[in-house]
Amino acid sequence: MDMQRSDLDNHRRILGIALIAINALTVLAGIALSIFFAFGGLMMVGEEARARDQVAYWLIGGGLSACVLAFGLPGVIAGIGLLKRRRWSRVLALIVGILGLFNFPLGTCLGIYAIWFYAQEGSAQVLES
Repeated sequence: MDMQRSDLDNHRRILGIALIAINALTVLAGIALSIFFAFGGLMMVGEEARARDQVAYWLIGGGLSACVLAFGLPGVIAGIGLLKRRRWSRVLALIVGILGLFNFPLGTCLGIYAIWFYAQEGSAQVLES
């Protein structure tokens, strides 16, 4: 089944917007986590162990926040690349889509849609114009 170029272009746009929207939620969660851990560390009370505990709390919180951000930022970047028709966004969006299959339910739907889009004949040509 050969899809028209305009249909594929619409799917490219939809995939780009969906990647930005879903992964922006992950980025927002990472930012919220970092704020939570920053203020949580400040609220620790105690005498001797306070400084040591704060540093450990901030390191753990910073690490978790960085991991969440590392999962969300590539999807946002891939979505922007798709909207701007950048060739590199094809590979990045496919990788993000495949990794998103494990993020049930939204990531799974997005991953299936990305794989379906790139399986269509002519999907590479919508990024070249």
